[in-house]
Amino acid sequence: MSPASPRPPDHAAPGRLRRLLLTAAPPLLLLVVLMALTASYGGHLPDRVQVGNWGIDTRDAATWQGWVSQPLFGVMMWSEALLVILFLRYWRLPQVQRGLVAGSFFISLSSTVSGALWLAELAGAPDAVARPVWHLAVEIVAGAAATALGWVAAGPLPSAPVATAAPPPHAPTMALGPWQRAMFVTSAWAARGLLLAVVMAGLTAWAVLNGFGGWQGVTLLALLTILEAAQARTRLQIDSSGVTVRIPWLPALRRTLPYPRIRFAEARRQAPAGRYRLDDSEAGWGLVAGKGPVLALSLTDDRWFVYSMREAETAAALVNGWLRRQRQETA
Repeated sequence: MSPASPRPPDHAAPGRLRRLLLTAAPPLLLLVVLMALTASYGGHLPDRVQVGNWGIDTRDAATWQGWVSQPLFGVMMWSEALLVILFLRYWRLPQVQRGLVAGSFFISLSSTVSGALWLAELAGAPDAVARPVWHLAVEIVAGAAATALGWVAAGPLPSAPVATAAPPPHAPTMALGPWQRAMFVTSAWAARGLLLAVVMAGLTAWAVLNGFGGWQGVTLLALLTILEAAQARTRLQIDSSGVTVRIPWLPALRRTLPYPRIRFAEARRQAPAGRYRLDDSEAGWGLVAGKGPVLALSLTDDRWFVYSMREAETAAALVNGWLRRQRQETA
């Protein structure tokens, strides 16, 4: 009986429990604050108030049993479950977990401020009142501050492991002289991403016109639409700093793989199994534009970077040549 293969190290473990707690806590805080405020104001509130898109029957919400029966309670519990499920789905990806923390803070804390302002405005009001315009400005500032707070509270990401071994002999390798530098540039279109961006843009417009989800939900949907549109056309560059993917019309959205995070490069007829986009997945990240050859980089966190290109063999040989020269010099 052969011994079991050793389990790969969990590089995402440091700080994971903190990120999980910070992802799960903000929606619960929203419920506690709204329940406390509703109970505190008591008879000073109308029988029914609207918080965002959800109504609260204030006569029943002063007790735990009455609060549980509120539609808003069910929505927040579903939101809580979704956040936890997403966190478990990306269990080994601390960069995604950090984004979940920031998103949880954004939605929950800005909604908490929104609900608190509105309940305070309604308390003791003799008649129906219009919501002051300055509420929205305060909510936007609170949302931005909450996002930054969540990003910082998630803490620094664990350091990725570093590769020191030269690429394996079977990998295509270009011989580079001591003074030669690596430089390779290409681009790719992904029609599927562009189509999805158009669909999401339509959903965003519908949400704006119908006031669905509040401004927080619309903002997140718009950001996702931008991310999808950004993946329609990308530019890849290989140089002395590593392998960089850029968005031509949105330079801020770029990612660089430094060479210490790359084990070796391969040219493949098709991408390894999994989902490869600019955002991370368990399989890795990158851009796959239909069928055809891809540059596949084996990463030190046991995932892949994949990019569709015709010159995959040349790009892989160039990366491996750079890696081999660097690691033989430091060996």
